[in-house]
Amino acid sequence: MENLPSSPSRRRFLKSASLATAAATAPLILPARLFGQAAPSKLITVGVVGTGNIADGHLNTLLGYPESVRILAVCDVDRERREFAASRVNARYGNTDCKAYNDFRELNSRPDIDAIWICTPDHWHALIAIDAMRHGKDVYIEKPMTLTIEEGRAVVDASRRYGRVAQHGTQHRSMKRFHDVAEFVRNQGLGKLERIDVAIPPNNRFCGATWTAEPVPAQLDWDLWLGPSPWRPYTSAGCHYNFRFIADCAYGQITNWGAHYLDIGQWALDMDGSGPVEVEGHGSFPTSGLFTNATHIDFTCRYANGVPMNCRTRHEGGGTVRFIGERGWLDISRGKMAASDPDLLREMQRPGKKIQLPLSNNHHENFLACVRSRERPIADVELGHRTTTVCNLGQIAITLGRPLRWDPVKEEFVGDDMANRLRGRAMRSPWSLA
Repeated sequence: MENLPSSPSRRRFLKSASLATAAATAPLILPARLFGQAAPSKLITVGVVGTGNIADGHLNTLLGYPESVRILAVCDVDRERREFAASRVNARYGNTDCKAYNDFRELNSRPDIDAIWICTPDHWHALIAIDAMRHGKDVYIEKPMTLTIEEGRAVVDASRRYGRVAQHGTQHRSMKRFHDVAEFVRNQGLGKLERIDVAIPPNNRFCGATWTAEPVPAQLDWDLWLGPSPWRPYTSAGCHYNFRFIADCAYGQITNWGAHYLDIGQWALDMDGSGPVEVEGHGSFPTSGLFTNATHIDFTCRYANGVPMNCRTRHEGGGTVRFIGERGWLDISRGKMAASDPDLLREMQRPGKKIQLPLSNNHHENFLACVRSRERPIADVELGHRTTTVCNLGQIAITLGRPLRWDPVKEEFVGDDMANRLRGRAMRSPWSLA
């Protein structure tokens, strides 16, 4: 359900593998064959819900496990997208077994599917995940895990209630450089940690003050695309990838990029099952038009140990997280690592640290291994929920424009009814978390 050309073509088919490298949305996926690992003995059957931009990368990877993974179904409310995805899968397998669905509930109810990849716009993540787990499926949920704090807790509760493996798509957890810096900070390699600075890119789509309602394309189920979000007329500027900049469906780059880099801050702070106690910030919002999410953001969370973590928009590059301590700083992103002193980078690589964090070198491998073992994955949904909550806290603080106190145990704001109402949202009938 994300941004792809409206009509499949042979050229797009041949180039589909390269789409996963798109800078702003790529899920950092490599084909399994690059890792040279032996095929597991148990075939895992998979369904993919949402076949747009980010799903391309997941399909590339899953199709690279021909002996251990079989994609049996795809689902999208855009007929052209789902039919293209199914034809791509069937062409790889040399059969017609992969079926295409318009409604995720039909796919989730199939008893022959083990795991579901959820690659839809954010406002659908929770409902699809809970329905899938209710039907006995393990789930891989793209980031951010949910749209709201209440939805996140509901997903975690469903995972525990139904005994399902659930992985959050924060692939930085399975990149060694992020693992190493989090472990180094945990072991006080920087001495006393003073602060964490997270920088994320600005919005990469814009919409003017006016827009025009358009006829719904024949291949699109617009009512189901909107689902639990409020009804609005269709316009191509507000569909597929552009959902990210409309607050009814997502919270912009705070949750898109923040979910990755704030997650590493939480990991390094040993806050995977908790969170900050205070948050404040400000942002710049569009004053008119279709897009409603902040174009520039700057918020700071403070933890009980006194360490602040700031997240801000920057224009000079992609995302990054910088740890500042008594001994200097370490800065890490997808493409590079830097330090105030090169010796810190060398120390970070030395073995034998007292605190050792779990290590995963491949996010998909980790999830698939846990589907077999029934262990919790490197980015279990409790961790995903807590990271997404940090994103939500920043969004709420910016929206209200005042400092807020947060109780990470009760998962509620202290003495602020308005802020507490923003932990959840009303859903358009007939959709609900119940």
